[in-house]
Amino acid sequence: MGLIERTEGNPFFLEESVRTLIETQVLVGERGAFRLSKPHVGIQVPPTVQAVLAARIDRLPVEGKALLQIAAVIGKDVPFALLQAIAEVPEEQLRHSLVDLQAADFFYEAQLFPEPEYTFKHALTHEVAYGSVLHDRRRALHADIVEAIERLYSDSLTDKIGHLAHHAFHGHVWDRAVTYLRQAGAKAASASAYREAVACFEQALVALQHLPQDTETLEQAIDLRFHLRTSLIPLGEFKRIFEYLRQALSPISPLAYVARLVPGRAGRVGRSRYGCRGRTPDRRGRRSPYQSHLCLRILRA
Repeated sequence: MGLIERTEGNPFFLEESVRTLIETQVLVGERGAFRLSKPHVGIQVPPTVQAVLAARIDRLPVEGKALLQIAAVIGKDVPFALLQAIAEVPEEQLRHSLVDLQAADFFYEAQLFPEPEYTFKHALTHEVAYGSVLHDRRRALHADIVEAIERLYSDSLTDKIGHLAHHAFHGHVWDRAVTYLRQAGAKAASASAYREAVACFEQALVALQHLPQDTETLEQAIDLRFHLRTSLIPLGEFKRIFEYLRQALSPISPLAYVARLVPGRAGRVGRSRYGCRGRTPDRRGRRSPYQSHLCLRILRA
């Protein structure tokens, strides 16, 4: 079977397959004048473009492979300063390795100003390089990237909120993940990017599960579900809204849920009957911190 048939005419797959043949010296010569170094019978080409890319990454020198993997964890777009901070190698060595990786067409220099930045040539290249990093190493790199961003861009963290949220979550830096995901969700909601906002708030709820389940955590869980309600309304996701509010309000009562959802109709009854005003649900006349926080949210509705 010919190379075109094997790659089904996919230009990227075809290009990477040819690079594999060059790197393994099946093809020799120079650009525009390559020739087979042995009969084509028995030449093996990986069956998928992902396998081709994985094999190419494995053939890199140790330093080059490590740098490519660090870059992949940073993201598809890789600021030079951030890469240097995480790689912790001399600048001259770093630049030399970057030149080699560019020559191998793994990524290219995307911009020089306001700071040098590199971009992976293809999303699949980034995906395969990221997947080649062991899980524990990947988690540690994500956590290191959070600290590096906070240090390098301390004057403009608002512009990096999405990156900080992503790396804190995948780095299992749970307390900062909750903070940054809430901020990223609020930023997305303010730009009417409601699906992105929902994704951020849902990830924040996941991160909360890894924190001590104290009063502050429970209050944040309530707030996040109300943020989800606000972002899900424009999407018409009413079933999900009801479920999130049910989760938030079930420790109090179904009527308190109605009060929060439809203020002005059931609000008065819910506030008086379930502890927001007057009688409390506690048999000894006390209101838990969880209930107090929830009642405050209802009163502000």
